[in-house]
Amino acid sequence: MNRLPPRPITDDEHAAYARDGVIALAGMFDADWIARLNAAIERDLVRPSAMATDFNAPGTPGRFFGDMFMWTWDDDFRAAIFDSPAPAIAAALMRAARVNFFYDQLFVKEPGTTKPTPWHQDQPYWAVAGDQVCSVWIALDAISEAAGAVEYVAGSHRWQRRFRPVAFREGNHNDRRYQQSDLEPVPDIEAARGRYDIRSWPMAPGDCLVFHSMIMHGAPGNTTRGRRRGLALRFTGDDARYDPRPGTFQMIREPDLALGAPMECDLFPRVWPREPA
Repeated sequence: MNRLPPRPITDDEHAAYARDGVIALAGMFDADWIARLNAAIERDLVRPSAMATDFNAPGTPGRFFGDMFMWTWDDDFRAAIFDSPAPAIAAALMRAARVNFFYDQLFVKEPGTTKPTPWHQDQPYWAVAGDQVCSVWIALDAISEAAGAVEYVAGSHRWQRRFRPVAFREGNHNDRRYQQSDLEPVPDIEAARGRYDIRSWPMAPGDCLVFHSMIMHGAPGNTTRGRRRGLALRFTGDDARYDPRPGTFQMIREPDLALGAPMECDLFPRVWPREPA
């Protein structure tokens, strides 16, 4: 399968990503990739890993499922990080000479799931410092506002503010970890939506969003009769460094990295260029 995107990233797209912190790219993953990832997702839903979580509280409608680090045990998820266009897309938009993979994360909102994704920044959850940190979020279904399209506060990646991680489900093990964070609480975006430049996009299978790790984002529930599945692939670039600190999420295991080291090891493999320069 082709590791290059079907077309180059344009200058306008570079500028939009730098300015807004997020960009939507249509048709970057072809039908073969969508079929392969669909099969991988179905396997994971049937036999989830120990990292999997149902973000819905008991008794609430629908199912909001998540899993992480699937690439460490599933060949098709692994192929997505080494052989899909995602690393080249991330490298181009971050303007990074070197890209390492951080981790993968699956989000599935089944029909009738009212649970929203809370407003948050990604990087405060992670033991990573640096500006060249982004996600490529691949749509596996047709996604509309009613289906839970992800929303972004354009430009918020440049606020120079870091907010405390918010647990997607209260009371789990990560919730307790996040309480150790000394960062300021997330502002109530939902109560003051008119103050912000909030963006979202309808998506078709194979479209992707690329967004900076410091942008504020969240998503409503899925009130449609269809599924809403997204696969987020997280990448780091040249300036990213390992930054373990209180209040970050639990990884599948601790990496063999010293504080301040570049984000490259067996857990965070080089994916662009494929071989070290």
